[in-house]
Amino acid sequence: MKTLFRILIVLSFLAIIFFYSSNSNNNYEPLEGPNSSSPIIPKSENDLEILQEALPRPEQGVSTLIGNNSKVLLEQYGEPKRIDASAYGYEWWVYNDHPGQFIMFAVDEEVITQVYTSGPSIDISPYKIGQSLSDIYRMTIISSEVVAKINDNIYTFTMSEDDMNTRILTKFDDIFAQLYIDSEQGILSGIRYTDSKSLVMLRPYEMSFVGELLSPPNPTSYLIEESNKASAYQLHDLLNEFRFQNNIPSIENDQEVSTLAMQHSEDMYSQSYLSHESPTKGSLKDRLDEVNILYKDAEENIATAYNDSIEAVHGWLNSSAHREYMMDNRFTHVGSGVFINYYTHIFIQKPEEEEKEQIE
Repeated sequence: MKTLFRILIVLSFLAIIFFYSSNSNNNYEPLEGPNSSSPIIPKSENDLEILQEALPRPEQGVSTLIGNNSKVLLEQYGEPKRIDASAYGYEWWVYNDHPGQFIMFAVDEEVITQVYTSGPSIDISPYKIGQSLSDIYRMTIISSEVVAKINDNIYTFTMSEDDMNTRILTKFDDIFAQLYIDSEQGILSGIRYTDSKSLVMLRPYEMSFVGELLSPPNPTSYLIEESNKASAYQLHDLLNEFRFQNNIPSIENDQEVSTLAMQHSEDMYSQSYLSHESPTKGSLKDRLDEVNILYKDAEENIATAYNDSIEAVHGWLNSSAHREYMMDNRFTHVGSGVFINYYTHIFIQKPEEEEKEQIE
């Protein structure tokens, strides 16, 4: 009887260890975004309820620029730091000169169609970066279904319960706002204002429609290559903006590590997997060692099924394990790589000079 009792104690102890270790591992699963499972559902006119209450369009702030000619940006902001290609056919004009003032404008045929910012000093009326989720709910008309109308076509976006707490979609007359919430702090960490056409092309939520389904243009191989590079730059920009928001020093881009990150994104895409372990190139350590990158510590964030870098980085920010690496001030350098819709961040803590000799 005593022997049986001891066996039960041992088995219980092992079960507890397994429970906590398996939960710890699951905490750091690769991140798969909502666009992997967001269906597009055609509907008949009989299913429609197109009357929807909307807030009046803001009279001040960056949302007022949507629909204007891009010349307005040159007058108000000057020349952009970069003009990034997008696989959706528009360009991102990127202004990232000053921490806390990061802002991007989507320009399609010289017309401003979107604006994204996470800059606390940018006027995003009627909201503010850092505003609490409870405050947003008090001042905003929020429904789980939001309707966009383009000519005779009707598009209905349905938010999940998670969307209602992390990326809220709301309507202001003829434009829309995506409110990106930092779920750990319960505050607004970024916002995207967009016109109807861009929202329908991006399809960031489950969408049903009546009429014609608008689709983005088929990108050329050159545009895909350029948009991959642009998305990688944006991963780095956004990472440093969120480190700034959390009073953490900026992290430096490492081109050699970025090349490795891009290669892993391409490898995941071409071989249809999502893992830190490549079937052909091995673990992160194997990949770093293969190209002789010296490091004291290294970690990796990966994701897929996000529309763009904005969505991917906000997804990482709201995952505790991924967020931990983003906000870890031990890491001195980062490599950012994107291929189609596979995203990779490799964080590196570089060794001091005396440590390099030991590693070598």
